[in-house]
Amino acid sequence: MSLIKKAMQIGFSKRQACPMFLSNFYKKEQLTGIKVEIQKEILDNQYAVDVQLGTGGRRADGSSFETEEYTVPEYNNYGTITEEDMFKVQFGETEYDADVKAARVANLINKHQTIISGWQRYSEEKQAADGLFNGKIVLANGKEIKFNKKASHNITPTAWNTANSDPLESIAGGCQIAFDDGKIGVSTFNLILESKGLAALLSNEKFLKNCNKNQGVNRTNLEMPVEKTPGAKFHGQFSVDGYIINVWSYNAKYKIPKGYGFDGEGTEVGFVKSGTGLLLPENPNFKKYYGAVNDANAPSELGGSKLNLQQVEQLPYAYDKLNGGSAVTLAGVKSRPLYVPVDIDSFVTFSGLASAS
Repeated sequence: MSLIKKAMQIGFSKRQACPMFLSNFYKKEQLTGIKVEIQKEILDNQYAVDVQLGTGGRRADGSSFETEEYTVPEYNNYGTITEEDMFKVQFGETEYDADVKAARVANLINKHQTIISGWQRYSEEKQAADGLFNGKIVLANGKEIKFNKKASHNITPTAWNTANSDPLESIAGGCQIAFDDGKIGVSTFNLILESKGLAALLSNEKFLKNCNKNQGVNRTNLEMPVEKTPGAKFHGQFSVDGYIINVWSYNAKYKIPKGYGFDGEGTEVGFVKSGTGLLLPENPNFKKYYGAVNDANAPSELGGSKLNLQQVEQLPYAYDKLNGGSAVTLAGVKSRPLYVPVDIDSFVTFSGLASAS
């Protein structure tokens, strides 16, 4: 049994990660429970008023804060391994392989856990995208975790691939909104687009003229794209109104599950949808919280041993279930992630960047 457990753990740790580009902008924080309380400090940028000599000081209320509490949602998926599965030829085997029982059981368990782990990582990336583009995360029961994103941070400019459009104006305006509302002190932003939005930007006449090479001034340094992280390509930089913009393209997609009544079930959707874009500061204050999950793998000799909270990102589990002399093994993964764009005023999103005409 210990051999199966060890092989299962090794196999799970070698799983391939799904694209996690947007997730990487969130800083990890591990929780001891399942709830998180966030305090948002609001700083005023007013100036101080002078006083006359000997009259004492003026009382100042320089800041205040708001508190938000969120319950971290749980993901728990499993697959079933039957007695019949033990006799089937598995992927990568032949009917002549003399696999030992422990290795075969571990492989079957890891197969289910690896697939499920990937699904839950895709859910994390979707949380990261939904919080930024929609300002909320919608759970399966319809409950919404809202982050109070302002309508002014959703920008729909004139499509960049149409005449007289000016992407520089809308990008600079987005930087200024994030700078003013978010009270951030940086001048470098990341502009993340999918292929249609990027093509609209790179074909825009006013954007191309921003280079000003004829006048000996180069405000644009775009080169061949380089894949810096799975699914995301870095294209270079340009400047506008004193801001430095890093240009990225991100075309990774997820598939909407079937059987849950979701709109568009079975179709693939981009984390950055067609014609949309995201403009965020270089090091945003975003958090990814991982709530504690219960360890169903704990030994069961003592009462309460199955109630054992673990502080992990993902917890693989497997256990046997008996039914009338037959047995099946349930193999799954549990996790409790919640992605929160804490500084909700520090970024903007774009839509309608590419006209269909």
